[in-house]
Amino acid sequence: MKTLIVYSTISGNTKSVCERIYGALNAEKEIINVKDIKNLQVNNYDNFIIGFWCDKGTMDKDSIDFLKILNNKNIYFVGTLGADPGSGHWNDVFENAKKLCSENNNFKDGLLIWGRISQEMQDMMKNFPASHPHAVTPERLARWEAASTHPDENDFKKAEEFFSNLLNN
Repeated sequence: MKTLIVYSTISGNTKSVCERIYGALNAEKEIINVKDIKNLQVNNYDNFIIGFWCDKGTMDKDSIDFLKILNNKNIYFVGTLGADPGSGHWNDVFENAKKLCSENNNFKDGLLIWGRISQEMQDMMKNFPASHPHAVTPERLARWEAASTHPDENDFKKAEEFFSNLLNN
């Protein structure tokens, strides 16, 4: 069974996690940035791991667009986000990704990994007015600070073990 890891990244979090998963798999495998899929022969693969960054509570647009070209494939996901792992938002992101991966495909399992917020996203949010739901607050700054050291070695090991247990036969 051949596995393809397709990742999208803006901060480097998702790429780093996917590279560690790639290294942990003992199966026939390939890894590619979603921006480089132009002539990809999807029928050459049995399993797909979609690596995405969280955008507005769900998968980023490039990852969603890639999923739309797949049909009746085994789909796994790994997503990175800066939300508190115990938050309702974390659970919502998981469920939204699960739903997207289940459309027209065989969703198998998924994992979310805590990651730092990209500087680009922080800069954008700093320009929001105080009345905006994502405006910068002391609580938000504290969450950004807490997330700034992730993914860390424990996060990488969690991802490696999760996908090794699923895909190493």
